[in-house]
Amino acid sequence: MKIRELTVRYGKFNAVDHVSLNVPPGSAVGLVGESGSGKSTLARAVAGLVPSRGTITGIDRSKVQMVFQDPYSSLNPRMSVGLSIAEGLGPRMRRTARRTEVERLLDLVALPAAAADKYPRELSGGQRQRVAVARALAAQPDLLIADEITSALDVSVQGAVLNLIRELRTELGLSMLFISHNLAVVRYVTDTVAVMRAGRLVEAGTVDEVIGAPQHPYTRSLLDAVPRLIHS
Repeated sequence: MKIRELTVRYGKFNAVDHVSLNVPPGSAVGLVGESGSGKSTLARAVAGLVPSRGTITGIDRSKVQMVFQDPYSSLNPRMSVGLSIAEGLGPRMRRTARRTEVERLLDLVALPAAAADKYPRELSGGQRQRVAVARALAAQPDLLIADEITSALDVSVQGAVLNLIRELRTELGLSMLFISHNLAVVRYVTDTVAVMRAGRLVEAGTVDEVIGAPQHPYTRSLLDAVPRLIHS
């Protein structure tokens, strides 16, 4: 996917200001910045959820799926897990085939088949986020956007969800835009990093380049917020 001069404007304010970014097939690109930097707005524009100007080529926008920060609010509390995941499947699929596919997707995100009959309120935060990932994968996306998917989770389960994302990348060859404010998380999951500040990209490169030898003062300030990265 190639993003060129993408701009999202709210009134007179450019939330995203002429951003250009590549997400090569099978790669994971980390988009990092503080709250309000425009990274989530850019993600929503790529997914077609907010109007934008500029061009997005190399991908069918209907094949972009997004996993949001809060798994509870993104799942219908009145729908069972199985029905929520099945929403992403083709409407012509037979009932038995749908059930089999739902169970396969649950297994893919390390949840038991019995979870299909549960409701979001019966699951932990980490389990709900796994359901959200399974629902996104049901649509067989060409691009998966993960928007701060561990931020609303307890620290004790964040690592397990990040490990899941890494495993899915390897197993499925997913192309991914991974959004976070935490460079330590981005380094663990992605190949390349793009740093956003005030709606613009200020630095981009491989993980080793950006974290090992940051060129922009803002990137260095983000690194200073995660001291363990400097000596790792």
